[in-house]
Amino acid sequence: MIDIRLDRFTLLAVWGMLVSANFMMSADRKNIKIYLLGGQSNMVGQADAVNLVPPLSEPYAGVKVWNNLSGTWMPLSANGRGRFGPEIGFGHAMAKAFPFADIRLVKYASNGTALYDDWDPETKGPEYVAFMKAVHSALADLAADGLDFEIAGMLWLQGESDALEGMAESYQERLWRFIRHLRTEFSADGMPFIIARIRDHFGGETGQAKIVRDAQVELAESAERIEWFDTDDLSLLDPGHYDADGLIEVGNRFAQKIIDLGYKSKSEK
Repeated sequence: MIDIRLDRFTLLAVWGMLVSANFMMSADRKNIKIYLLGGQSNMVGQADAVNLVPPLSEPYAGVKVWNNLSGTWMPLSANGRGRFGPEIGFGHAMAKAFPFADIRLVKYASNGTALYDDWDPETKGPEYVAFMKAVHSALADLAADGLDFEIAGMLWLQGESDALEGMAESYQERLWRFIRHLRTEFSADGMPFIIARIRDHFGGETGQAKIVRDAQVELAESAERIEWFDTDDLSLLDPGHYDADGLIEVGNRFAQKIIDLGYKSKSEK
């Protein structure tokens, strides 16, 4: 007969591991990581969802997205919307990197909108107001359920309209004010802000696109916890918009920048 009795020290060790594992899983469930996504047409996404293949084409409950129209959290999906943006690649990449995390996305984007007016927090630009309404509605829903959460990062894909409308010269200062305002609004001084640098199609013929592109890089390289990445090598649907593969890779690169900055809970900061 095999003696399966365990000594006191072995039992204590096993008990300790079980308690520790349970605590970590509980903490992960309670500490919800919220990522904000904002921008214009490329953040909206112009690629057709029929170009997605499994598992990206299927609703994914491992990441939830705030649906502002219904006021509910929905599984990450492009189904029913026809088109998709970087959120698909980003959500799947983050879930793969952090399988025990509760990841939520709040996306608000609008075609042809500019930072100098539509997204300006100081003048209460209409897109900024709508963006804030969406985010605060999502946060209020979590708070009503007594859930712990934090704004863990912001993904930004915008700037083409500022270049096209000749407002590139003020872009860097406006974007810095926008970031500072967000960090203050959500009491998140160290909130990562990730910029996908725009292509040079819109405003390229006047040199305005180069000014915006340079501004995005200069700001990211001079300020804390702001990062940028290049998109010039990604495939396109038309001269100014990414196709399905391009958008998935934009999402992957957003995720990699978040990972590189460090994925830390509030207790670790």
